[in-house]
Amino acid sequence: MKRLTTPLLLASLLLLSAATVSAQTTFRLGVRGGANRALTTLAAASNSPGTFPLSYSADNSAIYAWQAGLVAEWAWGKFALQPGLQFSQKGEKFNNNATLSGIANTYYQTTSVTRNNWLELPLNFVYTLHSDHGLQLFAGPYVALAVGGRQRGTSYSFYGPAVDSVPFEFENQVSYGPDTNNRRFDAGVNFGIGYRQGPLQVQLGYGLGLRNLHQAGPVSIDPNFSPFPHNFNADAAYNRVAQLTGTYFFAL
Repeated sequence: MKRLTTPLLLASLLLLSAATVSAQTTFRLGVRGGANRALTTLAAASNSPGTFPLSYSADNSAIYAWQAGLVAEWAWGKFALQPGLQFSQKGEKFNNNATLSGIANTYYQTTSVTRNNWLELPLNFVYTLHSDHGLQLFAGPYVALAVGGRQRGTSYSFYGPAVDSVPFEFENQVSYGPDTNNRRFDAGVNFGIGYRQGPLQVQLGYGLGLRNLHQAGPVSIDPNFSPFPHNFNADAAYNRVAQLTGTYFFAL
């Protein structure tokens, strides 16, 4: 009888523990919105003194964009798993210069703003200090699919000592695929801090892209960048995004 009682007792304790965990697990669905401060890295190849008489350089700066989407939450105690589906806009402001030295110096400059649209799937693991309220820490991976984008800018050239061209304004739709320099898929990690008060959650995070957004594609002389055979769009680039988001969870 004693041999039979011990396994039954252990089984009962395991079932009781599982039932307790199940009872404490909650599921919620939330809506999220926020702002992005987006930038991409700039490869060393984008800056070169070149071989006389050619030299070129490039620099970039951040743009401000937005994100919005849905977030699910499975929470147990101080821990939660928060997968999401959101539209997130990223990109950069890009400036490049090229100089051809000689009898009549020629100078080219292009400035553009690129906004790439992504469908992003983040999966964050969240720790909240007091379960349903208090400071938070979060981290987790993400994958993203590019669903479009647009590039706007201005090109300008200067010939010799006194001849200026009229600035040329352009606007292009960003394309993706094997026949372009742009990859359609991105992946990386998100991490940051936040604060939770009941159904409301505010988080300040950072998205670290780990996949090169550019790929070997057609090498062409693009007049929107420079007339010289350096393809700035083929230089390595990774998403870097600071994010401030607010999420409201609905109890189900």
